[in-house]
Amino acid sequence: MFLKKNFLKPSSYIVFTIFVIFNICFIHTNTFGKIFKIQDIEIEEPFNSNFNKEKVINKAFVEAFDILLNSLITSNDKNKIKNTQLKDIKYLIDSFTITNEQFLNKNYQANFEVNFDKPKILNFFEKKNIFPSMYKKKEFLTLLILIDNDEDNAILFDRNPFYKKWNDDTKNFSQINYVLHEEDILDLKFINENKDIIENFKFDQIVKKYDTEDYIVAIYFKNKNNLRVLSKMFYEGKVKISNQSYKKFDISDDLQLLNIIEKTKIFFEDIWKQNNQINTSIKLPINISINSKKVKQIQLIENYLAQLDLVSNFYITSFNNNNTIYKIIFNGNPNQFLTLMKEKDIDIDTNLEIWKVR
Repeated sequence: MFLKKNFLKPSSYIVFTIFVIFNICFIHTNTFGKIFKIQDIEIEEPFNSNFNKEKVINKAFVEAFDILLNSLITSNDKNKIKNTQLKDIKYLIDSFTITNEQFLNKNYQANFEVNFDKPKILNFFEKKNIFPSMYKKKEFLTLLILIDNDEDNAILFDRNPFYKKWNDDTKNFSQINYVLHEEDILDLKFINENKDIIENFKFDQIVKKYDTEDYIVAIYFKNKNNLRVLSKMFYEGKVKISNQSYKKFDISDDLQLLNIIEKTKIFFEDIWKQNNQINTSIKLPINISINSKKVKQIQLIENYLAQLDLVSNFYITSFNNNNTIYKIIFNGNPNQFLTLMKEKDIDIDTNLEIWKVR
């Protein structure tokens, strides 16, 4: 995916003239942007005659890789590479650390942090025809409604077991922060009055109180031992819908409840990941010029580019005492790039062939 070129690398020697004497300024690019860091992996193994430290480390590698996949790609894409060999996982690892090692009650316990090499990971996905997602956390107002057809009633809040259990098993790799709809007796009355048209119902009257246009609705229709789940995700003026059915459902079974909640969340996570996918097949070259004397600005931009998932590579193509020219390989369109720059208050003049940072 990344071709080696005979160009100067960013954060190498950026040179400019001061009093007609050339001085060398070293700027170190933030290496965090070049790795995917997976933290807080807890491993516990019996400490006996069969204990093998290497096997413990390998177990941490496999678990870290699974977390990485859950963080960046959809559930369908994960199925394509679920049988990735350990040797292939090791090749993708940049480094790892072990902390809090202890032997307790004849068990070995430790915490692992595994750093995956970002270029290798993106190249790995590209070869498998998988487009990963940017890791972009977002809060969604979440409305959870149980329609009990046996009792002809809409159930919300603490009387709704899906509401009570929703956050019992929150995954650390989730990109969505589910902000549960707060208890309101007027909302309960309003939804009960409209339960017969709930499938096509718009929740604007409720949502507007939260000052948001992006929200999630999961409606659980219970009919004796059958359950149907209608999931809707509203974001950026779009809506995505899913219908799932389950038979022999026991609402008093916590394991069944948690399993269905997890499947509902997977739908929402997959939609959000698809919305933020990195199309690594697009390699848009962008040339920008920065004033060589603005060292702090150069540091800011280099560090920011290194952390952007949509930037697959960047390097210096030329420099003098006035300007430093960068080539950026961007996995998106020019408007996306300019939007990302604007988010960091980086103003770019696009009127020239080589864009200029103001």
